Amino acid sequence: MATTPVQKPLPPPNTETIEQRLRRLEEQWKADTEFLSDAGKIVSHPAFRAIIALGRQAVPIMLRDLETQPSLWVWALPEIVGESPVSPGEGGNIRKMTEAWLKWGREKGLR
Repeated sequence: MATTPVQKPLPPPNTETIEQRLRRLEEQWKADTEFLSDAGKIVSHPAFRAIIALGRQAVPIMLRDLETQPSLWVWALPEIVGESPVSPGEGGNIRKMTEAWLKWGREKGLR
């Protein structure tokens, strides 16, 4: 008698929106890197890398966040969009970097 191989059921489709996924990853990233001062370790964290992998769909959400408060999204945005509006003299100044990204977002029609 032949046996029928048991097939595993397919996993349910991901029902998270991009924003929900970003928020979940952001929470994990912030919790795990809260006390780190090494920028390399902060941006190489798996949750941060997963945020980058969300791609351009995450950009309007990040820009909206930047409108309310400067944040380290200014480190993620250049990796996602492949460019940076931040002038060399402003690198490292999160507030100035935020202003440059918000201006960029307005110019691109994203804010």
